[in-house]
Amino acid sequence: MKLTLKHPLEFGKIKVEELTFREYTTAADYLSFDRRGGVAQRIALIASMSGTDEKLIEQLRGSDYRRAEQFCENIMADDEAEAVLDKNIFPDKTPEQVEAEKK
Repeated sequence: MKLTLKHPLEFGKIKVEELTFREYTTAADYLSFDRRGGVAQRIALIASMSGTDEKLIEQLRGSDYRRAEQFCENIMADDEAEAVLDKNIFPDKTPEQVEAEKK
């Protein structure tokens, strides 16, 4: 899945115009998110999920950073929804009940 940057980054002759994300998360993605606080967590997560160096992610303009952040959140929500549907994990709850408990 590709996220086209509204404000491409330039490093000498190299121009970064998009980030390519996996369509799923891994345990390592959650670990990178868990190790830090606040924005540092999100930068680590975006870098992990897009296979991009954190230093590059730190250079994103605010609007591209927020879009990348939302991109990750959407992928993680999809993974969580899939896990909720696995009745071996939540045998007595519907996806709606699990979602309501989060609030």
